[in-house]
Amino acid sequence: MRHTAQDFDVIVIGGGHAGCEAAVAAARRGARVALLTSALETIGQLSCNPAMGGVAKGTVIREIDALGGVMGRATDRATIQFRMLNRGKGPAVWAPRAQADRGLYRRAMRQELERHPGLSTLQGTVARLQLDGTRVCGVETTEGRVFGARAVVITTGTFLNGRIHIGTGLSVSGGRAGEAATTTLAAQFAELGLNTQRFKTGTPPRIDGRSVDYSRLERQDSEIDDFDYSWSVFWESPRRVGEHTRHPGQLACWITYVEAAAKAVVADRLAESAMYGGAIGARGPRYCPSIEDKIVRFASAERHQLYLEPEGHDTHELYVNGLSTSLPVDAQLALLHAIPGLERAVMTRAGYAIEYDFVPPTQLHATLATRACDGLFLAGQINGTTGYEEAGGQGVVAGLNAAAHALALDPVVLGRDSSYIGVLVDDLVTRGVDEPYRLFTSRSEFRLTVRQDNALDRLYAIGARLGLYTGDERERAERRLADVATALGIAESTRLSPQQADPVLRALGEPPVTQWALVSELAKRQKVSLGDLLNVAAPTQQLRREAVLTAELELKYAGYLARERRAAERLRRMGEFALPAEAPYAAMQTVSVEARQKLAVRRPATLAQAANIPGVSPADLQNLILEVERWRRA
Repeated sequence: MRHTAQDFDVIVIGGGHAGCEAAVAAARRGARVALLTSALETIGQLSCNPAMGGVAKGTVIREIDALGGVMGRATDRATIQFRMLNRGKGPAVWAPRAQADRGLYRRAMRQELERHPGLSTLQGTVARLQLDGTRVCGVETTEGRVFGARAVVITTGTFLNGRIHIGTGLSVSGGRAGEAATTTLAAQFAELGLNTQRFKTGTPPRIDGRSVDYSRLERQDSEIDDFDYSWSVFWESPRRVGEHTRHPGQLACWITYVEAAAKAVVADRLAESAMYGGAIGARGPRYCPSIEDKIVRFASAERHQLYLEPEGHDTHELYVNGLSTSLPVDAQLALLHAIPGLERAVMTRAGYAIEYDFVPPTQLHATLATRACDGLFLAGQINGTTGYEEAGGQGVVAGLNAAAHALALDPVVLGRDSSYIGVLVDDLVTRGVDEPYRLFTSRSEFRLTVRQDNALDRLYAIGARLGLYTGDERERAERRLADVATALGIAESTRLSPQQADPVLRALGEPPVTQWALVSELAKRQKVSLGDLLNVAAPTQQLRREAVLTAELELKYAGYLARERRAAERLRRMGEFALPAEAPYAAMQTVSVEARQKLAVRRPATLAQAANIPGVSPADLQNLILEVERWRRA
């Protein structure tokens, strides 16, 4: 590899959510990083809806933040509406979701990237990877610039051979409306032996909020309190993020419905939809269906809910969440005008569907490195996922490991027991995808111990070991962890008299106590808040509210958490049993034929990964251990 002034340790291709997190993660691990994107102005672009977080996804944002990532920081600086989902189900499964101002988010993300002295953001469209045999050694742009690197992370999202469809008559090459697709990289993947397949996704029309009749809509206000995704920049004042004050103006969302009239428009024009008219053959996300899919698949549903979500403070434009479509433009207008409150709506942008190439992720190691090309990593939608948060989580993993590859450091693999990011990556590389992958709490076996409130508690030791934090960040993190320990210590060592405890209990409709009781025992009552008890037991202690919430959940669900942690320990032990890359699975006669075939293709690195492959039974795992030990002795 030539060494010039334009050499880097890691090059990241793409400035979306995966690319931004990959670049920051690699830089925090000590690499010299270049983020190459076709337009610097679109770094951190919220291409689809302006919402960040939700069920499982909100936890991922906090995990990214716990590992030094920037998605949570940018969201905190751009939030214009906040809701905590699942409040009725108890704090253990609460899910934060924030609406973001698109412009503020994009600017905040670029500022976060440029804070890192080892990270350069460069404009250019990558034409080809530079290769030395099957080893990547840099990239060449369409402008003829060559950049050397020891590792490359590709995060092209929907741009790889992307094609935009509006109706059956309009089909143009593009990765996003108005932006060109990436085609040459797709051809090079074939040369490397990387298999690609096609998925599709879509986006709804946008409308001018001044043309909406709000009197016919349901209003949904922000319920923002002192919640912040990021622990790392913000500590003392819940309304401040470093030197930047969170925008105080919170905006409402609005709810309306696709009812009989609008359903009839879709049904009448269905054959003109790109998907139902035969222009698209690729599979789309099951859990984010187009309005055409909803009408066809849920024909008996009386109506379908839509959210009108504000795009930001500097525009009246609204995102019509739930109305993703590939109908022709005139059909989209007719559909909008058949929806209550939108009878006179002005469509500012038409919705469209987009087909794109992805790389089936079973061709990747758990580090998100490709098996076909040394030093090449993939993250985001290119791995068959959907969602900003899933992309960002993969970006962290790919960035940390690209830096490790370039600097000869130890690789990083997050376990299923430690994070949703670990679940995401393990699912991708061991199970693969047959539709765009989306995270749900049901995908995790450890969803009581892997919660949104304790992401820092779970991942700080990993981040500290990898050197991902500044001195100030370490101090803030340790202070937060110390607050959890302090709250638990007080709860487990302090008793309250009936006179102290009963006012708190009676106010909640709880039966009083007749003798002194430990705070930890009282806090196990479902309605009782540990914070209220600590105000009585230790009124002078100033503890972060969220740290107290984590301590409270540890007390309330102690039995369930202990059971999950025992299961996690068993999984960790399986993860410590390494499977040789050259293991002769075909010759392992005590393992079932199906398991042998799948193991030979997937080549899992550990027994835990093998256990996650469909078709590999517990009996196969037991026999696999014996076969591997026998092979090693031989």
